[in-house]
Amino acid sequence: MLSIVLLALGGLVGGLLSGMLGIGGGIVVVPLLIYLLPVMGIPAALVVPMAVGTSLATIVVTAASGALTHYKNGLILWPWVKLIAPFLIVGGILGGYIGASIDPVILQRIFATVLILLAVRMIWKLQPRAEGKRIRRTPVRIWSASIGVVSSLVGIGGGALVVPLLHYYQVMMRNAVAVAAVCSVLLATFGAATYVWTGIGRVDVAWSLGYIYLPAWLGIGVVSALVAPLGATLAHRMPVRYLQRVFALLLIVVSLHLFVSS
Repeated sequence: MLSIVLLALGGLVGGLLSGMLGIGGGIVVVPLLIYLLPVMGIPAALVVPMAVGTSLATIVVTAASGALTHYKNGLILWPWVKLIAPFLIVGGILGGYIGASIDPVILQRIFATVLILLAVRMIWKLQPRAEGKRIRRTPVRIWSASIGVVSSLVGIGGGALVVPLLHYYQVMMRNAVAVAAVCSVLLATFGAATYVWTGIGRVDVAWSLGYIYLPAWLGIGVVSALVAPLGATLAHRMPVRYLQRVFALLLIVVSLHLFVSS
């Protein structure tokens, strides 16, 4: 019963953050699943890759729900989506293959490191501005592919890494969040599919699809999909800098816990 409540709470928080900040919700879902999956009977060797794969699968529905609201508000900059998305997808597929074979302890520490870096960016707002508006496509493509690899490795939608890139090119926060939401849908879809493919034949767990644990996916995904539009609406009505800083402190606590537990 406690597991069900925690899954629902994870979906609630992840959905709000996904809609409001375009970050996908994986930074909440992955640590939650690392804690809950052993309680739900998942073997220790499978906990981290299944947490990552399941997180990516929940991001598909969560980010899609938020992205639809952003689309209705006319905030999505499609030229940016077309530039970034193909390279995100390639990186996401590559990250999925790497994540399915890497040492779970290493993967957990990579995720904790990413959380700390995101927290530092949120607290000190380390978002350099481009001197001009000219878009350098090659660096953007390289950075996008890198985002795809890292995001698929640690089970986040990539939005938390896409938004700083767009800020660098002076894209408004609301538009950046909207673009990040669309990119999160695409990246998470291909990343999750890769975790399904690489897990078939390796994972012998009831109610699993490759490295995706379906009960956890359903418990988190339904709630987060219902809540994400609310987060997207709030993103247009309130400043988010205070929420970002409070959440950054939460990221630091979670990352320290992951380092200790690994």
